Amino acid sequence: MTTERKDAPIEPPTGPERAERDDGPLLDPLTGDRLEEDDRKRPIPGGEPTCPLCGAEMVRHVEKPPAPRGGRSPFRVRLVCASEECGAWTVYDW
Repeated sequence: MTTERKDAPIEPPTGPERAERDDGPLLDPLTGDRLEEDDRKRPIPGGEPTCPLCGAEMVRHVEKPPAPRGGRSPFRVRLVCASEECGAWTVYDW
């Protein structure tokens, strides 16, 4: 049995692990919260925030997940970096 520290940073996958994934690294919770706050101020096309990792514009996707949501809205917003090299992303309930 292995034990992992809960406060240890999560490293984004690299090499073959990264190549097999469609998406880039998930942004840390603090960065994701800041992007959510910024994105909620401008929820219209053309107001997407910039990626905190590489500075490219992020793309906003509005999704309706197949499972029932526990919150007030059935929708969630996924922000994905438009840079193919980066691909960082975060998601939040709308």
